[in-house]
Amino acid sequence: MSVCPISSGDVPDAITKPKTPSTPILPQYYDADNLPELVRKEGLSGKVTFLNFLKGMIGPACLSVPLVLREGGLLMGLFLIIFYGVLNNYCMLQLVHCSQYLSRKKGDISLDYGSVAYEACSSSFRWLRPYKSIAKFIVNAAIIALQIGICSVSCVFIGAHIQEIVEQYWSPGLSKQVYLLIILLPLILINYVRTLRIIAVISFIGMILMISSLLFIFQYLVRQEHQFGSLPLVTDFNGIMIATGSILYSFEGQAMVLPLENKLKHPEKMVGPFGVLSCGMTAVTLVYSVCGLLGYATYGEKVQGSITLNLPDQPIFTVIKGLFVLVVFLGYALQQYIIVEMTYPPIHTFLSSKTKILRRLRMPKSVIPELFYRTLLVLLEMSFAIAVPNLDQIIPLVGVTAGMFLALVFPAMLD
Repeated sequence: MSVCPISSGDVPDAITKPKTPSTPILPQYYDADNLPELVRKEGLSGKVTFLNFLKGMIGPACLSVPLVLREGGLLMGLFLIIFYGVLNNYCMLQLVHCSQYLSRKKGDISLDYGSVAYEACSSSFRWLRPYKSIAKFIVNAAIIALQIGICSVSCVFIGAHIQEIVEQYWSPGLSKQVYLLIILLPLILINYVRTLRIIAVISFIGMILMISSLLFIFQYLVRQEHQFGSLPLVTDFNGIMIATGSILYSFEGQAMVLPLENKLKHPEKMVGPFGVLSCGMTAVTLVYSVCGLLGYATYGEKVQGSITLNLPDQPIFTVIKGLFVLVVFLGYALQQYIIVEMTYPPIHTFLSSKTKILRRLRMPKSVIPELFYRTLLVLLEMSFAIAVPNLDQIIPLVGVTAGMFLALVFPAMLD
């Protein structure tokens, strides 16, 4: 999964709330195949959506894919990448089919992941309908947990790379936790950016830096000597489980799929054997397989949680590491924006209705409570990062928790 933010044209729909579900226009039970093809008056083409999908899935997270092969073995690691690539594609298709079915039933309303859970329960068994709000809450809570996990991974990524850059020229003997505390203030300050247009510009800059740095690393790995003969094909059970968590983290993109589908002019192009999802996941799986294979074959058992941590101590590679630090740092603003947009409005409403002082401050115009809330979020994420300061530990942890539920469990239940 990419830590790099999406572009300005993608951001609003990715975090804006869908239209409120209306009363069903069609009967509760009907044949969806007999409905006319849905065509929206305005929307993006399939090619643009395909590029946006790739941009959202491929990013700095692919640098950790060699960890999958190190933990699972050369053959098992490649199998896990391909297997979970196919499985994630199938679950994404399930989610989109379910969303399109419910959207047509409600009169072409835009549904996000949580709203699909709400509407699916509303249209399900009678005994399940009273729990529709709980279902939406659980899905949204998992998305928030995943975003917090991604932000914690970002903190660890930035801290680890800054530590390596500093200790390349000077050895102060500081621990990983100290470096994390050093970057705390900059992360809090960039999290104070509240304007979506500014975040979109930051996102675009980060995307350009990421593509340039990834291409440079790929060409370097291709030119190195590879040690295929000495690498284990399969490891043990614990290693395979860690590898599973790592690849689930990298492949997590379910929360992004429905906002993209909602912007397609012809939604049917999202699904099918040659649809946006199938072609996109095929490309992503191929890139991850090549990246994992090259990284593991180059560095073997010494490969770290990110390939960049294995790069030589040369000025050009120091620049590359610095660029990735900047990419993840800039992407942190958007990841936080999504969390704030999902969680702060109810808090804002509660405070403005219950607290006289905040009402006197004209709460809608006062940014102090929101900035305080944003600061608390950064402190929470930094706490997780300090507790698990290693990339090869925190990435599988995020993958096997919220990542697994969003990628594999919820789509199957909703379908």
